[in-house]
Amino acid sequence: MNACSLMKRSGSAARRAGALVPLSLALSAALLSAPSPALGEDAAKLYVHIETPGRFSYSGDPTQVSILFKNEGTAAWVNPGLDIEAGFQVFDSDGNKLERAKVPAASKEGQPKILEANAYFGKIVNLNEHFPKISGIGTYRITWSAAGIPEQTLATRIIRKYDPSKEYQAVIDTDFGKIVIDFYKDLAPFHTRNFIDLVNLDFYNGLLFHRIVKGESIFGGSPTADERGSPGYNVSPEPNGLKVLPGVVAQVRNSQTGAEESGSIFMIAATAQPDMDGRVTVFARVVEGLDTVKTIANVPTVGSAPRSASRPIKDIAIKKVEIREKKTKS
Repeated sequence: MNACSLMKRSGSAARRAGALVPLSLALSAALLSAPSPALGEDAAKLYVHIETPGRFSYSGDPTQVSILFKNEGTAAWVNPGLDIEAGFQVFDSDGNKLERAKVPAASKEGQPKILEANAYFGKIVNLNEHFPKISGIGTYRITWSAAGIPEQTLATRIIRKYDPSKEYQAVIDTDFGKIVIDFYKDLAPFHTRNFIDLVNLDFYNGLLFHRIVKGESIFGGSPTADERGSPGYNVSPEPNGLKVLPGVVAQVRNSQTGAEESGSIFMIAATAQPDMDGRVTVFARVVEGLDTVKTIANVPTVGSAPRSASRPIKDIAIKKVEIREKKTKS
C-alpha cells in the first residue's frame, strides 16, 4: 500500500491529505510538536518518526511500520527521492541482522519533490515483504536511516497468534505449585484473548500475587505489585452472568480504572464471593490446583481486619505462565 501522498499545507488541504492515508501513523499533536533532528544549520529541518500500529504483531500477520517525514523548518526541503524501503534494517534479539529479500525497488512516485514548511508525507511498509524471517516469534529491533538523516529505531514483538476456534488452557506456575485454568472464551472473548496475549508476551512471568483476602481470594498480575498496575491500558467489562464461585478467575479493577477493569490484574476465588457477582468479568475457572489457590489464600498478611485485602508477609511469585492447547477427550 502506497501512502506517500499525505501532505499538509492548509486546513482544507490537510483534510484532503488525511483522506489519502488511512494511517496507523499516530499524527497526534504531541508527535507533530515534538523536537526534530535538524539536517545541518539551514532553515529546512526534516523530522522523521517510525512506529508500529500496536504493541505487538501476530506471527503470520503483516508486520507494518509507519514512517512519517515532516519539514519543521521555515524553508522548503528538497526531496532527493527517498528509497524508503531500503532504509529499513531489522535485527533479532541476538543482534543478528535479518536477511533482506530480493524484491523490486518500490516506486518513488507520490513522494513530493518539494516539502514546504510544516508539510509532511508518510508511508506504511509491510516488513514481511522485505524481511521474511520477521514473522518468527521473538523480539526485533527495527531501524531506518538515509544519507544525512539520523537513524530512527524501535522494538517490536511477534507473538503466537490467538485462534478463537481452539480451546486453550493456562498453566500458572507459583511458589506453591501449579494452577491450571480453562477459559470462558465464548462468554468473555475479549478478556480471554487479552489474557492469552499477555501470557504470550511473557507479561506475567515474575510478577506477584500482591493481595490476599484471607482464605477467600488472591490477586495478581500487577506490574507495579500494587493496586495501580496495568499493562498500559484498561478493558471494558463483559457482563456474562457468571457467578464468582470457588476457582473462578475474574478481571478486576485497579485504583485508577473507575468503571473499567485493569488490563492485567486478575482475581482467583478460593471460596464463593457472592458480593462480587455482576461486579467483575469472569473469564476462566481453575480446573487443577484449587488447593494451591487455597494455600496461597491462607498465607499470613500484614493486615488483620476480617475480609480486608492485604499484602502477604512474603512475596508469592508467579514464576511463569504458559498457554497450551487443551487436550480433547478421545
